[in-house]
Amino acid sequence: MVGDFTSAMVDRDALDEALRRLDAENRAIVVMHYYLGMPMPEIARSLGIPLGTAKSRLHRSIQAMRLTIAPDERSAQSPILGGQLA
Repeated sequence: MVGDFTSAMVDRDALDEALRRLDAENRAIVVMHYYLGMPMPEIARSLGIPLGTAKSRLHRSIQAMRLTIAPDERSAQSPILGGQLA
């Protein structure tokens, strides 16, 4: 049980660090969507940006956070035909 608590604390610290590294606009979208449970159209309206912009910012923010938490994930991706990464 102590290991679970310690693991949860480490995960929380990594998540907090990843959020801190985002700029304010991107952090706001992540917090509004994942912490406050706001739907994307409502987030876009409250920030005064197009829905597509809000969605792309959320996507880029999550990618940046993943790289902060697990920077070696990029090398774990396997190449597929056409020069794209899976």
